[in-house]
Amino acid sequence: MCARQKVVIIDDDEKAINNLCVLLADYPDMEVVGKACTAQQGYSLYIELHPDILFLDIELPDMSGVELLDKLNQDDADVYVIMFTGKYGDYQKEAFIRNEHDYLLKPILPQELDKAVKRYRHYIYKQNAVAPIPSVSDKGDMLAITTMTSEIRVIRISEIGYFRYSTRRKIWEVALSDGSYITLHKGTSANIILGYHKYFVQTHQSYIVNVNNVMLIGQNNVVLFPPFNDAKILLGRTFRKRLQELFIMM
Repeated sequence: MCARQKVVIIDDDEKAINNLCVLLADYPDMEVVGKACTAQQGYSLYIELHPDILFLDIELPDMSGVELLDKLNQDDADVYVIMFTGKYGDYQKEAFIRNEHDYLLKPILPQELDKAVKRYRHYIYKQNAVAPIPSVSDKGDMLAITTMTSEIRVIRISEIGYFRYSTRRKIWEVALSDGSYITLHKGTSANIILGYHKYFVQTHQSYIVNVNNVMLIGQNNVVLFPPFNDAKILLGRTFRKRLQELFIMM
């Protein structure tokens, strides 16, 4: 995997959250980007951060994890859900049949978490294996992408200003210098886009820019050179350092 997997933990037990964070620190491809003690806080974090993995406790104060999972399923949420509880027997029929990807029993043991991480990696491998794979010419200036209609479109890297994620359609689009947009295949993830070219860098959960077009790095946004200067490119705190490093190198 070419980028760290974003993790959000939802649990009303702060000690349990901290323990899980300590265990996840042993995995360099995992990054805890958000923690919540209620289902509503967790749902808001999901909307804001678009995590790759959601650790979801079943027993929460405002609604159960099962109800939150139902809400995510209604939203067609693109997130890998690992549910956990200390009372598996009480929830076996109710919870673990609702499209969660995995589950763990509390307290979470290191060896059991390791198995869950391996299952997640295998899941991602299978997902990426069937996703469209980009190809770049030897000169590095041409890119072949797969569109939403499964057509192969060849474009110049220099034509690409940025990529944006549509939360409503749950799909990535690429903005070109002629003012047009290309909707990418549904199997295209942020990790795949970042692997297209070394100058593509993520600025926000919903934006990836071609750093060649970056004119200004602001506090919460990025300004691009014309013809992309009217685009409202958001900049998240967790992505600032990587963008600044690449910007300075150029």
